Amino acid sequence: MKKKRWNSALILMMIGVLAILAGCQPVANVDISKALANTFAVKSAEGKQSLTVELTADPSAVLSPEDKRIFDLFSKITLDITEYKAKDPLNASMKGTFGYSGGSIPFEMVMTNTYYIIQIEGAKKPLLIRNDASTWNPAGDPIPLSDELQKQLQQLTEKAVDAMPSFGTFFSRNLPNPNTITVEEVNETVNGESLNLQKVHAEIYGKELVGLVKGFLTNVLADEQGLKEFIGTLYDLYVPFVKQMMQEIGTEPNDPTAAAITPYLNNKTLAVEFIHTFIKTNLEQLLADYDQSVEALFASEAGAKAKEWLNGNQVFKMDMYVDEDLMTRKSASELLLTLPQGLEGGLKSIKITSTAETWNINQPVAINQIHTTGGVIELNGNETRVTPSKIVASLDPNSQLYKLLKNDLQVTKKDIQLFINEEVDPFLSIKPFNDQGTVMVPARFVAERLDADVEWDAAARQVKVTDHLNGTVILLTIDSKEATVNGQAKQLEKAAVLVDNVTYIPVRFVSESMGAEVNWDQDSQMVSITRD
Repeated sequence: MKKKRWNSALILMMIGVLAILAGCQPVANVDISKALANTFAVKSAEGKQSLTVELTADPSAVLSPEDKRIFDLFSKITLDITEYKAKDPLNASMKGTFGYSGGSIPFEMVMTNTYYIIQIEGAKKPLLIRNDASTWNPAGDPIPLSDELQKQLQQLTEKAVDAMPSFGTFFSRNLPNPNTITVEEVNETVNGESLNLQKVHAEIYGKELVGLVKGFLTNVLADEQGLKEFIGTLYDLYVPFVKQMMQEIGTEPNDPTAAAITPYLNNKTLAVEFIHTFIKTNLEQLLADYDQSVEALFASEAGAKAKEWLNGNQVFKMDMYVDEDLMTRKSASELLLTLPQGLEGGLKSIKITSTAETWNINQPVAINQIHTTGGVIELNGNETRVTPSKIVASLDPNSQLYKLLKNDLQVTKKDIQLFINEEVDPFLSIKPFNDQGTVMVPARFVAERLDADVEWDAAARQVKVTDHLNGTVILLTIDSKEATVNGQAKQLEKAAVLVDNVTYIPVRFVSESMGAEVNWDQDSQMVSITRD
């Protein structure tokens, strides 16, 4: 399922860590649990947010020139959202800028309950990401759902949004307070307005995590009614969809799995009691052995490495400013992770800082729109195959995004090896072969690895290869030594052939026509194809 809630995405860091920071006990008459639940209760709002990620290199590490280049580029990245508008949890818009040492890239985004549209400076067309009700099989292909299942998914999404405050309350009230948490009255400016707010300051260190987890599990075990309500809410969310899915798939009359779960799907009380008993029994056993299990874990090699992270060098600090209705109007946070000495990768520390302001909470908000009359670039459609080269080709070569993808990240760089010896490459089901000195490769295999599209015209017995990066179109005809490149006739060393319904083409001609370099290693019987 691919539905997302916009407001949760914008304040993901604050919500996630507050689930640790907010305890079951109020602090200075501020009900932090309710403040956290109210964060999930935001249906519409306007705001702004900034996020900065800073990487510090380990001075003792020896980096390769390429690693150093990448580190210098991204040692500090920023995401500055200057305008955020949410009409409701499923319809919103934002404007902002992504920055790194190479420059900055402005963008706009609009989200609805069916799609995301992103307009990035330098892109000739907006990017479209579909958010439709469909599932995916292991091969990554979409499986269309029936109208009823799509309806169930839509209802599930809407009910999940409504249930978020309940979920937030359950977790926040059962999590113990960290050692450092304070509240004070302050005057702060939000969107130009001076407000009297309660500032909640909290700090949590890595060395506290083991105790906080134990405290949370202990509280959950004691919160019998809350746990049952939590399970019941999950039941209401997912069971209608599961039942509809089972109905459409169909089951055998004597299917033991269906027979085992059907009584629980049809009886909420029975299901809740069963799951609660299962969780309670396992929690009791887990808590009884908790200290010994943690000690045994840290005594192991893997556990000892994990323990190196659980110290005072890992710290999260949060300032949350809430109004009289316990709505969060402003926040500031800092997460500092100091990596253990000797860890590979060349990093010493990672620091993530964030600030945010919110206003017009649960008031009518109109979102921005991105015009698509000139077309879009669809990133996850069923009819098009989007590749890095195709995205780069859709950008202005003078734009910062083009430079980031093509030059800095080198997303179009290719390095392909094909072995003719079957024993060397047993996983390639359709093998290349050497035809008297000319290596013939499956057309689709090599072309698609160079991010090109391949089309087959059965009537004309022709293969069309379209390279979007260089704008090259190659046309080959089966059993003909004449091909065309961008309409100009070219002579082939060997004609394209059809073997067991697979089209084979001369690898050097096609690859070099797409700007790649081809080399042959006689000893290893390997063809290497490279392209920047």
